[in-house]
Amino acid sequence: MPVFINEVITEAVPNVVPPSTQQPAQDAMPISRPEYELMSTLSLLNERQTRLQFD
Repeated sequence: MPVFINEVITEAVPNVVPPSTQQPAQDAMPISRPEYELMSTLSLLNERQTRLQFD
């Protein structure tokens, strides 16, 4: 026999990360030339994939 739940009560606790363990913003982190080229290629592929979905 199935059981149906009509009400769910939850409590969300914010996930607090101390400032010392947070990663710096993406702009603050330098990347190497191969990483930059890979990111550029992936960006181009994503753009082309998006365009192909509409064609």
